[in-house]
Amino acid sequence: MLQVPILTYHANNINGVGYQNNDHVALAADLQLIHQLGMQIISLDQLIDWRLGKAPDAAVERAVVLTCDDGTDFDYYDLHHPTHGLQTSFFNQLKAHQLKNSQTVHMTNFVIVSPTARQALDERCLIGRNWWRDDWWQDAQQSGLMQIANHSWDHNHGIFDNQNTTDDSFHHIDNKALCDQQILQAQDYLHQQLGNGYQNKYFAYPYGNYSDYLRFEYLPQLGETMNLVAAFTTEPQHVNRHSELWAMPRYVCNNDWKSTAQLKQILTQATA
Repeated sequence: MLQVPILTYHANNINGVGYQNNDHVALAADLQLIHQLGMQIISLDQLIDWRLGKAPDAAVERAVVLTCDDGTDFDYYDLHHPTHGLQTSFFNQLKAHQLKNSQTVHMTNFVIVSPTARQALDERCLIGRNWWRDDWWQDAQQSGLMQIANHSWDHNHGIFDNQNTTDDSFHHIDNKALCDQQILQAQDYLHQQLGNGYQNKYFAYPYGNYSDYLRFEYLPQLGETMNLVAAFTTEPQHVNRHSELWAMPRYVCNNDWKSTAQLKQILTQATA
């Protein structure tokens, strides 16, 4: 069965200068591996068109999809980390790789949408240098290299004590009011900020998990009214013609693979 892996990175994963503790280092190595294996990097749009039967198998043969989560400034800008030095952004890595190897590249960036939430997360979970902005979203979207998509209003992050729960989870987003707050509100903000005909079609579950209500009722019944066509988990499997649109799987860097050797095994499954 033809299958395609979606690979996911986090640009705020900067805890050193090696593959296993820095997703910028990992992405650079992985881009070269993908090129060496002769695989194509396709967009999420291309993959979903194939899953919906709108594109032939040839469109996704020997293909891989790239995504990233959270939407910090490290995704787009080269920044000097106070401990680990200059970090080349995901965006600039993509641009340099495309120029060097004449290989089309694309990455879908699932961003946390709320400005207030991003400011709080920057202060308490990042570096506190105002590096979780949205001033680059439109340029990224218009570049053809990076697509902006919905990663919820505030990630239901534990620092906000949204549901008075003891764990960071999207299992607790289990009624229409909460789903509207996290997803519909985020959709509206994205469309307002990006304008120019922008219509986001994708949502990625924070933490990769969901409530039964969100997964089996809210999105199947109301997703289309918000222009959504698919949602993404962090279940480590390949996408195939039968993958559930509201629970599409993704592999996460330095969780599901920790080296190019391990990634090669994942990618080889897609080409077997």
